[in-house]
Parts: sequence; C-alpha cells; structure tokens
Amino acid sequence: MSRITIYDLHVDDSEGLLIDISNIDYISIYAGADDDIAQILNYGLKNLQFALLAFTIHEVAELAKSFNTQ
Repeated sequence: MSRITIYDLHVDDSEGLLIDISNIDYISIYAGADDDIAQILNYGLKNLQFALLAFTIHEVAELAKSFNTQ
C-alpha cells in the first residue's frame, strides 16, 4: 500500500489563502454571477430548453415512424 505525505500544508496559512483571493479569482469561481435569482432563472431556462429538445427528438422519431408503415 502506498502512502502520500504532505509537508507543505500549514493550518495557519489556509485562512490567508481565503483572504488573498482577488476579484478575478472570485468571478472565475462563481462564474461571474452575483445574483442568486439570475442563477435560478438560468437553471430553469436550461431545463426548459432540455425538455423542449427531448420533446422535439421524440416527435421527429414519431414522424419518421409514420413514413415507415408496412
């Protein structure tokens, strides 16, 4: 069994890491969205687009089946 030992981890330095995050890092972490409502609406829109795409694929398949009558 292998073992990994971490020497460079300092408990007192972890708080400094959180304070040292710049605005650019913050934007990249949270994808630039500061408004929770906008994120929820965007999530709902993506779900609606997915449902519409699934319905469209289903209907195209049904249409293709209607031409394949035997």
